[in-house]
Amino acid sequence: MNISRRYPWMLWPDSICPSFLPNPILPRVQGDHYWKIEVDFENTENNFSTVKDVFCFVPKCTSLSIFENRLFIGLGYDNQNDRVQTNYLFEPNVKYNVTYEHLPKEKLIVSINNKIEFEYSLLETPLAVVDNPVIFLGANTHVTQEESEEIDIKLLNFKIYDTEGLACHHDFSEIIHGKSVDKTGNLNFIYQIA
Repeated sequence: MNISRRYPWMLWPDSICPSFLPNPILPRVQGDHYWKIEVDFENTENNFSTVKDVFCFVPKCTSLSIFENRLFIGLGYDNQNDRVQTNYLFEPNVKYNVTYEHLPKEKLIVSINNKIEFEYSLLETPLAVVDNPVIFLGANTHVTQEESEEIDIKLLNFKIYDTEGLACHHDFSEIIHGKSVDKTGNLNFIYQIA
């Protein structure tokens, strides 16, 4: 799935099918729950000097972002948001597998290509718990008509795990009415906005 900042995608299944979604994933992707997000993607050479959000939770900005090929890790706390610059570089047109594993009130582990690269303590400041969370893919909510239509990232797989295992999986092979079908059958649709 090619994603530009002008046409990002969003995981917010409660907004399009609240009446028949028995157990949506987003309320469980919070600071008080265990979760793991796994994403396979390629960075592109486009928009080199602009922040590219592979994914971003809102309203608190826990995110996987790229700026000038460098990984930035967003940590969304109750009282603030931090964006941590790392020395890790995502070379253009190379496939990467990144996981964010959240152990509530303990730590956030970031692994790249099955190797733990970063750990952030959450003992003193846990990640936020919010009402009605949303996950954006390709942007961090501020979409305008002036945004570039060039492809920022190529998203190949997006998965969310909870304590029971795989709860949401998108490989973007099946798009129906502008929505990516959740391979788990759990109806956690991702859809294009803007």
